[in-house]
Amino acid sequence: ASNFNSSKRTLKYHSSEHIGYQEANDNLSSHPLLNLPNPFPTTTTRKEIFIFNHGASGIPKHTDKTISTVCDGEWYSIDCGEDSFFRRHDSLGVADGVGGWRNVAPSPSAVANSALYSRKLMHYAYAELEKYDNIDDVNPVDILQASYEQSMRDCTLESIIGSSTALIAILRNDELRIANLGDCGICIIRHNSFIFRNEEQQHSFNYPYQLGSASNDTPKDSQTFTVKIQCGDIVVMGSDGIFDNLFDEDILDEIIPFSCPKRGLQVEPQIISDALVWRAKTVSEDLHTTSPFQSRALCEGLYHQGGKKDDISCLVGVVTPKK
Repeated sequence: ASNFNSSKRTLKYHSSEHIGYQEANDNLSSHPLLNLPNPFPTTTTRKEIFIFNHGASGIPKHTDKTISTVCDGEWYSIDCGEDSFFRRHDSLGVADGVGGWRNVAPSPSAVANSALYSRKLMHYAYAELEKYDNIDDVNPVDILQASYEQSMRDCTLESIIGSSTALIAILRNDELRIANLGDCGICIIRHNSFIFRNEEQQHSFNYPYQLGSASNDTPKDSQTFTVKIQCGDIVVMGSDGIFDNLFDEDILDEIIPFSCPKRGLQVEPQIISDALVWRAKTVSEDLHTTSPFQSRALCEGLYHQGGKKDDISCLVGVVTPKK
Protein backbone atom coordinates (compact mmCIF):
# COMPACT_ATOMS: atom_id res chain seq x y z
CA ALA A 1 0.00 0.00 0.00
CA SER A 2 1.16 3.51 -0.66
CA ASN A 3 2.06 5.91 2.10
CA PHE A 4 -0.82 8.05 3.30
CA ASN A 5 -0.70 11.74 4.15
CA SER A 6 -3.25 12.42 6.89
CA SER A 7 -3.62 16.17 6.28
CA LYS A 8 -7.15 17.14 5.37
CA ARG A 9 -7.71 18.07 1.73
CA THR A 10 -9.13 21.45 0.87
CA LEU A 11 -10.62 22.95 -2.22
CA LYS A 12 -8.25 24.97 -4.36
CA TYR A 13 -8.61 28.68 -3.70
CA HIS A 14 -9.37 30.86 -6.70
CA SER A 15 -10.56 34.21 -5.37
CA SER A 16 -12.40 35.84 -2.51
CA GLU A 17 -16.02 36.36 -3.39
CA HIS A 18 -18.14 38.97 -1.79
CA ILE A 19 -21.37 37.50 -0.49
CA GLY A 20 -24.49 39.51 -1.03
CA TYR A 21 -27.00 39.77 1.71
CA GLN A 22 -30.69 40.41 1.31
CA GLU A 23 -32.04 43.15 3.51
CA ALA A 24 -35.11 42.29 5.55
CA ASN A 25 -38.42 43.77 4.41
CA ASP A 26 -40.10 46.04 6.87
CA ASN A 27 -43.86 46.57 7.04
CA LEU A 28 -43.79 49.21 9.75
CA SER A 29 -44.84 52.80 9.17
CA SER A 30 -42.58 55.16 7.32
CA HIS A 31 -41.55 57.01 10.48
CA PRO A 32 -37.72 57.00 10.45
CA LEU A 33 -37.49 55.84 14.07
CA LEU A 34 -39.91 52.98 13.45
CA ASN A 35 -38.36 51.89 10.18
CA LEU A 36 -35.38 50.17 11.82
CA PRO A 37 -35.11 46.35 11.75
CA ASN A 38 -35.36 44.56 15.10
CA PRO A 39 -32.07 42.64 15.63
CA PHE A 40 -33.65 40.33 18.20
CA PRO A 41 -36.13 37.54 17.48
CA THR A 42 -39.71 38.12 18.60
CA THR A 43 -41.03 34.68 19.48
CA THR A 44 -42.57 32.92 22.44
CA THR A 45 -40.51 32.78 25.61
CA ARG A 46 -39.96 29.45 27.29
CA LYS A 47 -39.57 27.86 30.67
CA GLU A 48 -36.21 26.15 30.71
CA ILE A 49 -36.16 22.61 32.06
CA PHE A 50 -32.50 21.61 31.73
CA ILE A 51 -29.11 23.27 31.46
CA PHE A 52 -25.58 22.00 30.91
CA ASN A 53 -23.07 21.52 33.67
CA HIS A 54 -20.11 21.71 31.31
CA GLY A 55 -16.38 21.27 31.03
CA ALA A 56 -13.90 21.70 28.17
CA SER A 57 -10.31 20.71 27.44
CA GLY A 58 -7.90 21.01 24.54
CA ILE A 59 -4.38 20.03 23.53
CA PRO A 60 -2.89 21.50 20.33
CA LYS A 61 -1.15 19.07 18.01
CA HIS A 62 2.40 20.33 18.57
CA THR A 63 2.31 20.60 22.37
CA ASP A 64 1.86 18.31 25.35
CA LYS A 65 0.02 20.84 27.52
CA THR A 66 -3.67 21.58 27.88
CA ILE A 67 -4.83 25.05 26.94
CA SER A 68 -6.56 27.54 29.19
CA THR A 69 -10.31 27.43 28.58
CA VAL A 70 -11.00 30.82 30.15
CA CYS A 71 -12.33 33.41 27.68
CA ASP A 72 -9.93 36.31 27.22
CA GLY A 73 -12.58 39.05 27.16
CA GLU A 74 -12.18 39.72 23.43
CA TRP A 75 -13.50 36.42 22.10
CA TYR A 76 -16.44 34.27 23.12
CA SER A 77 -14.62 31.28 21.62
CA ILE A 78 -11.49 29.43 22.75
CA ASP A 79 -8.79 28.43 20.25
CA CYS A 80 -6.85 25.17 20.36
CA GLY A 81 -4.40 25.10 17.47
CA GLU A 82 -6.71 25.28 14.47
CA ASP A 83 -9.69 24.07 16.51
CA SER A 84 -12.05 26.42 18.28
CA PHE A 85 -15.01 25.92 20.60
CA PHE A 86 -17.50 27.63 22.90
CA ARG A 87 -19.72 26.48 25.76
CA ARG A 88 -22.80 28.00 27.34
CA HIS A 89 -25.41 26.89 29.86
CA ASP A 90 -27.66 25.88 26.94
CA SER A 91 -25.34 25.08 24.04
CA LEU A 92 -21.99 23.73 22.92
CA GLY A 93 -20.05 24.29 19.70
CA VAL A 94 -16.80 23.14 18.12
CA ALA A 95 -15.06 23.91 14.81
CA ASP A 96 -11.96 22.42 13.22
CA GLY A 97 -10.00 24.67 10.87
CA VAL A 98 -8.86 22.75 7.80
CA GLY A 99 -5.09 22.39 7.99
CA GLY A 100 -4.54 22.06 4.25
CA TRP A 101 -4.65 25.84 3.92
CA ARG A 102 -1.21 25.95 5.55
CA ASN A 103 0.14 24.81 2.19
CA VAL A 104 -1.35 27.79 0.35
CA ALA A 105 1.28 30.47 -0.13
CA PRO A 106 0.26 33.97 0.99
CA SER A 107 -0.46 36.48 -1.75
CA PRO A 108 -0.77 40.28 -1.78
CA SER A 109 -4.54 39.89 -1.79
CA ALA A 110 -5.11 37.19 0.86
CA VAL A 111 -3.51 35.24 3.70
CA ALA A 112 -4.58 31.70 4.66
CA ASN A 113 -5.58 31.34 8.30
CA SER A 114 -7.99 28.53 9.07
CA ALA A 115 -7.35 28.86 12.80
CA LEU A 116 -8.70 32.42 12.78
CA TYR A 117 -11.60 31.43 10.54
CA SER A 118 -12.71 28.63 12.89
CA ARG A 119 -12.42 30.95 15.87
CA LYS A 120 -14.58 33.59 14.21
CA LEU A 121 -17.14 30.93 13.33
CA MET A 122 -17.54 29.88 16.96
CA HIS A 123 -17.31 33.42 18.31
CA TYR A 124 -20.19 34.63 16.18
CA ALA A 125 -22.24 31.49 16.90
CA TYR A 126 -22.02 32.27 20.61
CA ALA A 127 -22.91 35.92 19.97
CA GLU A 128 -25.94 34.89 17.91
CA LEU A 129 -27.14 32.53 20.65
CA GLU A 130 -27.10 35.42 23.10
CA LYS A 131 -30.14 36.78 21.24
CA TYR A 132 -32.09 33.58 21.94
CA ASP A 133 -31.88 33.37 25.72
CA ASN A 134 -35.27 32.21 27.05
CA ILE A 135 -36.61 31.63 23.54
CA ASP A 136 -37.75 28.18 22.43
CA ASP A 137 -37.77 28.76 18.70
CA VAL A 138 -34.09 28.40 17.82
CA ASN A 139 -32.56 26.28 15.08
CA PRO A 140 -28.83 25.44 15.14
CA VAL A 141 -28.66 25.70 11.33
CA ASP A 142 -29.90 29.30 11.55
CA ILE A 143 -27.28 30.04 14.22
CA LEU A 144 -24.56 28.56 12.03
CA GLN A 145 -25.83 30.48 8.99
CA ALA A 146 -25.66 33.82 10.83
CA SER A 147 -22.18 33.00 12.11
CA TYR A 148 -21.02 31.92 8.66
CA GLU A 149 -22.24 35.13 7.05
CA GLN A 150 -20.52 37.35 9.60
CA SER A 151 -17.30 35.32 9.39
CA MET A 152 -17.25 35.64 5.61
CA ARG A 153 -17.82 39.39 5.89
CA ASP A 154 -14.83 39.64 8.22
CA CYS A 155 -12.65 37.52 5.95
CA THR A 156 -13.49 39.69 2.97
CA LEU A 157 -12.62 42.85 4.88
CA GLU A 158 -9.45 41.37 6.44
CA SER A 159 -8.27 39.49 3.30
CA ILE A 160 -8.29 36.11 5.05
CA ILE A 161 -8.90 32.76 3.39
CA GLY A 162 -9.53 29.47 5.13
CA SER A 163 -12.22 26.94 5.92
CA SER A 164 -13.55 24.93 8.83
CA THR A 165 -15.91 22.18 9.86
CA ALA A 166 -18.51 23.07 12.49
CA LEU A 167 -20.88 21.45 14.97
CA ILE A 168 -23.44 23.16 17.22
CA ALA A 169 -25.79 21.58 19.77
CA ILE A 170 -28.56 23.56 21.52
CA LEU A 171 -30.44 22.37 24.60
CA ARG A 172 -34.11 23.35 24.67
CA ASN A 173 -36.53 21.85 27.17
CA ASP A 174 -36.12 18.08 26.75
CA GLU A 175 -34.49 18.27 23.30
CA LEU A 176 -30.94 18.52 22.06
CA ARG A 177 -30.95 20.15 18.62
CA ILE A 178 -27.83 19.42 16.58
CA ALA A 179 -26.37 20.75 13.33
CA ASN A 180 -23.15 19.21 12.04
CA LEU A 181 -21.19 20.08 8.93
CA GLY A 182 -18.01 18.03 8.51
CA ASP A 183 -16.21 15.54 10.69
CA CYS A 184 -16.52 16.82 14.24
CA GLY A 185 -18.31 14.40 16.53
CA ILE A 186 -21.02 14.29 19.17
CA CYS A 187 -22.42 11.46 21.24
CA ILE A 188 -24.91 11.14 24.10
CA ILE A 189 -24.41 8.64 26.89
CA ARG A 190 -27.18 7.50 29.24
CA HIS A 191 -26.67 4.97 32.02
CA ASN A 192 -23.20 4.18 30.63
CA SER A 193 -24.49 3.34 27.14
CA PHE A 194 -24.56 5.29 23.89
CA ILE A 195 -28.03 6.46 22.85
CA PHE A 196 -26.80 8.69 20.01
CA ARG A 197 -23.67 9.06 17.89
CA ASN A 198 -23.35 11.10 14.71
CA GLU A 199 -21.42 10.02 11.63
CA GLU A 200 -18.78 11.98 9.75
CA GLN A 201 -19.99 14.07 6.84
CA GLN A 202 -17.36 13.86 4.10
CA HIS A 203 -17.12 14.28 0.34
CA SER A 204 -14.51 11.51 0.38
CA PHE A 205 -12.12 10.01 2.91
CA ASN A 206 -10.42 12.73 4.98
CA TYR A 207 -12.11 15.43 2.89
CA PRO A 208 -14.89 16.76 5.10
CA TYR A 209 -17.66 19.16 4.31
CA GLN A 210 -16.40 22.61 5.26
CA LEU A 211 -17.45 26.25 5.40
CA GLY A 212 -15.25 28.99 4.03
CA SER A 213 -13.16 30.12 1.09
CA ALA A 214 -13.73 28.38 -2.24
CA SER A 215 -16.13 25.86 -0.68
CA ASN A 216 -19.58 25.25 -2.10
CA ASP A 217 -20.80 23.82 1.22
CA THR A 218 -23.15 25.97 3.28
CA PRO A 219 -24.81 25.59 6.70
CA LYS A 220 -27.92 24.33 4.92
CA ASP A 221 -25.90 21.23 3.96
CA SER A 222 -25.54 20.33 7.64
CA GLN A 223 -26.76 17.08 9.10
CA THR A 224 -29.51 17.87 11.61
CA PHE A 225 -30.76 15.83 14.54
CA THR A 226 -33.20 16.31 17.40
CA VAL A 227 -32.62 13.98 20.33
CA LYS A 228 -34.85 13.64 23.39
CA ILE A 229 -32.68 13.93 26.47
CA GLN A 230 -33.06 13.16 30.18
CA CYS A 231 -31.55 14.47 33.37
CA GLY A 232 -28.09 12.94 33.83
CA ASP A 233 -27.37 12.38 30.13
CA ILE A 234 -23.74 13.07 29.24
CA VAL A 235 -23.04 14.87 25.96
CA VAL A 236 -19.53 14.50 24.56
CA MET A 237 -18.57 16.77 21.67
CA GLY A 238 -15.19 17.15 20.03
CA SER A 239 -13.08 17.80 16.99
CA ASP A 240 -11.92 14.80 14.98
CA GLY A 241 -8.82 14.74 17.17
CA ILE A 242 -11.04 12.98 19.71
CA PHE A 243 -13.06 10.70 17.45
CA ASP A 244 -10.20 9.75 15.08
CA ASN A 245 -8.26 8.42 18.06
CA LEU A 246 -10.85 7.00 20.46
CA PHE A 247 -13.24 4.14 19.83
CA ASP A 248 -16.63 4.29 21.53
CA GLU A 249 -15.50 1.81 24.17
CA ASP A 250 -12.48 4.03 24.92
CA ILE A 251 -14.80 6.94 25.60
CA LEU A 252 -16.92 4.82 27.95
CA ASP A 253 -13.77 3.61 29.73
CA GLU A 254 -12.98 7.21 30.66
CA ILE A 255 -16.54 8.14 31.64
CA ILE A 256 -17.76 5.17 33.68
CA PRO A 257 -15.30 5.55 36.59
CA PHE A 258 -16.56 9.11 37.13
CA SER A 259 -20.28 8.53 36.61
CA CYS A 260 -21.36 5.57 38.70
CA PRO A 261 -24.44 6.50 40.78
CA LYS A 262 -24.16 3.29 42.83
CA ARG A 263 -20.85 4.54 44.17
CA GLY A 264 -22.33 7.93 44.98
CA LEU A 265 -20.11 9.78 42.53
CA GLN A 266 -21.24 13.11 41.12
CA VAL A 267 -20.47 13.47 37.41
CA GLU A 268 -17.76 16.10 36.93
CA PRO A 269 -17.63 17.17 33.26
CA GLN A 270 -14.24 18.86 33.56
CA ILE A 271 -12.62 15.68 34.89
CA ILE A 272 -14.14 13.69 32.03
CA SER A 273 -13.06 16.14 29.30
CA ASP A 274 -9.51 16.21 30.71
CA ALA A 275 -9.37 12.41 30.75
CA LEU A 276 -10.63 12.15 27.17
CA VAL A 277 -8.16 14.64 25.66
CA TRP A 278 -5.20 13.00 27.40
CA ARG A 279 -6.22 9.54 26.27
CA ALA A 280 -6.69 10.81 22.69
CA LYS A 281 -3.31 12.54 22.86
CA THR A 282 -1.61 9.32 23.97
CA VAL A 283 -3.19 7.36 21.11
CA SER A 284 -2.35 10.07 18.56
CA GLU A 285 1.37 9.65 19.26
CA ASP A 286 1.38 5.84 19.41
CA LEU A 287 2.49 4.10 16.21
CA HIS A 288 1.82 0.63 17.62
CA THR A 289 -1.85 0.93 18.55
CA THR A 290 -5.06 0.81 16.55
CA SER A 291 -7.38 3.78 16.07
CA PRO A 292 -10.64 4.62 14.31
CA PHE A 293 -8.68 6.68 11.78
CA GLN A 294 -6.41 3.75 11.00
CA SER A 295 -9.42 1.46 10.54
CA ARG A 296 -11.11 3.87 8.12
CA ALA A 297 -7.89 4.42 6.16
CA LEU A 298 -7.39 0.68 5.70
CA CYS A 299 -10.97 0.35 4.48
CA GLU A 300 -10.06 2.88 1.78
CA GLY A 301 -6.97 0.89 0.81
CA LEU A 302 -4.61 3.44 2.40
CA TYR A 303 -1.78 2.61 4.76
CA HIS A 304 -1.82 4.32 8.12
CA GLN A 305 -0.46 2.93 11.37
CA GLY A 306 -1.46 4.03 14.87
CA GLY A 307 -3.30 7.17 15.91
CA LYS A 308 -3.67 10.44 14.07
CA LYS A 309 -1.77 13.52 15.24
CA ASP A 310 -4.11 16.45 15.37
CA ASP A 311 -5.43 19.27 17.53
CA ILE A 312 -7.65 17.71 20.18
CA SER A 313 -10.67 19.55 21.59
CA CYS A 314 -13.36 18.07 23.81
CA LEU A 315 -16.48 19.47 25.48
CA VAL A 316 -18.59 17.56 27.98
CA GLY A 317 -22.06 18.67 29.05
CA VAL A 318 -24.03 16.92 31.78
CA VAL A 319 -27.76 17.54 31.49
CA THR A 320 -28.84 19.05 34.79
CA PRO A 321 -32.12 20.49 36.13
CA LYS A 322 -32.18 24.26 36.23
CA LYS A 323 -32.32 25.45 39.83
